[in-house]
Amino acid sequence: MPHYNAYESFKTKKSLEKKRRAKEKVFSKKNEFPDKFVVNSSHDYGIVLEVRYDDASVLYNDNVVVAKLRKDVNLICNQAIFPGDKVVIEQNGNNFVIQYLVKRTSLLSRVKKDRTRIDDVGAIKYFAANVDVAVIVVAAKEPPLHPKFIDRYLMILQDNGIPAVVCLNKSDLKTDEEEILDVYRDLNIPVVETSTYDNFGIKELERHLRGKQAIFIGNSGVGKSSLINAIMNNNQIKTSHVSEKSKRGRHTTTTSKYYIWNANSSIIDTPGIRSLDVSSFSPLEIQDYFPELAAWRSKCKYKDCLHYSEPYESCNVKQEVAHGLINADRYESYLRILNGILNFDKDYEAILKELLGDNQTRTNKLHR
Repeated sequence: MPHYNAYESFKTKKSLEKKRRAKEKVFSKKNEFPDKFVVNSSHDYGIVLEVRYDDASVLYNDNVVVAKLRKDVNLICNQAIFPGDKVVIEQNGNNFVIQYLVKRTSLLSRVKKDRTRIDDVGAIKYFAANVDVAVIVVAAKEPPLHPKFIDRYLMILQDNGIPAVVCLNKSDLKTDEEEILDVYRDLNIPVVETSTYDNFGIKELERHLRGKQAIFIGNSGVGKSSLINAIMNNNQIKTSHVSEKSKRGRHTTTTSKYYIWNANSSIIDTPGIRSLDVSSFSPLEIQDYFPELAAWRSKCKYKDCLHYSEPYESCNVKQEVAHGLINADRYESYLRILNGILNFDKDYEAILKELLGDNQTRTNKLHR
């Protein structure tokens, strides 16, 4: 017996498949670039620091040069290369030309959920290449901490095979509510508390970044640029305060930028993201990104159990949430993501109330 409307499920799968094909259209694939533009390796390459519409700043032989793509690539620069890319440069007089792109180890992207004057909702946005570790930066206060946003980032990073560090910035403003981050410690995800106000935790964060190409991601206003300034021990990166009216961050960093702070150690700073779309993941696939469900879901009555609208008696995951063996906040985050993809009529908050009753000690206000 199907657990959700079969026709709606078929339509959803068709829609998701279209999004999946769009997501997989990565520029490094064959036919996106002219033959032999992508090379497997090179001993003489530059690192892309920043990309604009038709050129890029590249660190090459200890100098920063401005280079354009070779003409037969037939793409604008910010559609083809991204901060962190390794490129082979050729100098023609006073001009520098990007002749080759070294094959990437990773390419981070997101599906835009918010409309801008440049991109529509659903557009694929690529923002960094060859990332070794990602730092998910959240603020203890202003803007408010939203663990559901962390969960979405973790899905995208795990899908790209990139390890994550959660950084609680502005920790001098923290309250007991931030104990909710203990759930990530329990999942063996490093959690570092920092404050650029008193330089607290900066050295600990550096230990996770040393010798790696890192990326800082998170909402606007959480202090990514301030953290990078603290690590680089300078004040070169423009920073901004949180809006008093909305308590949301203002977009200060508008494009991804690359900074070198130590030998073989670099950071890619990204624009703040106010909404993060994970609708390209299939319903059954989502639970793979919540590892705490793994030990219990195999005991559910149905192999395709989504742990949502199925009866309590047939869903072992629901039972373990009720027994306190699965974190209720993470389960709520899972339900919210699933609900957003399948547009279930059933209220996920009603499911939580059914499992936990009225005596909820969870800090689910942090998920709003």
